Amino acid sequence: MCDSNNVDKPLNLSYLEKISGTNTKFIITTIDLFNSHVPKLMEEIEDAIALQNWDKIAFLVHKMKTSFGYLGREDIIEDLLEIEQFALTKVGVANIVFCFGHVKASINKLSAQLIHYKNQLAN
Repeated sequence: MCDSNNVDKPLNLSYLEKISGTNTKFIITTIDLFNSHVPKLMEEIEDAIALQNWDKIAFLVHKMKTSFGYLGREDIIEDLLEIEQFALTKVGVANIVFCFGHVKASINKLSAQLIHYKNQLAN
């Protein structure tokens, strides 16, 4: 079940750099989109968890998964898949809360890493 060891995973933007051709403007735009889009989704997921709205949880985490592949965080995708399966099978809110706590910590760390990386690019 959701791995808490991934929270401090180092930033790996090699895929993003590859698809962008190391285009700094593209990378910065991608980081900005991530940092504006994902926190809103996280809030919506937290609200859906509080309401035990299984279908909405599954929909939102499915939607969120696409944000992490190009940022080298397949581990977060795996955790989101697990949450999605819990929601689809209505396994219980405790499992979802546990996993989402790990996902949220990983995303918060990733967001801070991305901001730091973006600031380095801008200088």
